[in-house]
Amino acid sequence: MSTIGELERRAGIGTAPEERTAFWMRFHHLDGAECLKAGVAELERLIAEREAMPVPASNAAGSRARRAKLPPLSVEEEQVLQAYAARHGRRWKSILNRVWMGEPPHDNAGTLRRQRNSHGPSWLQSYRLPRAESPDRGAVTLPDGSEGGGGES
Repeated sequence: MSTIGELERRAGIGTAPEERTAFWMRFHHLDGAECLKAGVAELERLIAEREAMPVPASNAAGSRARRAKLPPLSVEEEQVLQAYAARHGRRWKSILNRVWMGEPPHDNAGTLRRQRNSHGPSWLQSYRLPRAESPDRGAVTLPDGSEGGGGES
């Protein structure tokens, strides 16, 4: 079994107290063992992501390794995300990210849980919902039926 420090190093978390604190502060809202479990799960995800990345030949020269390309979402996964966004409104990404970290409302079963495991929270931040064009005017229609939009799409 690995120590927390060893997991942190393998995940790419720096050894400075500030870096370690910054990582663990994301889980401070959880109680005791739940905080530890969530942190270790994220460390293991980061390690798996890091070890799956190809190491470029120029890495010795100090360049950073690029992230591995994630598989595209299926039509079902896109629809589930659109439904979740419509249900939770403008802050849907923040809500889903907190749910993925163990907070209520715990409504991320099935497809959303698989997306968390395969793509992770950092992917969610950069994800954008697809915009559908209205056939009559070419206007942008959001999943909730409204036009235009902003905020966290």
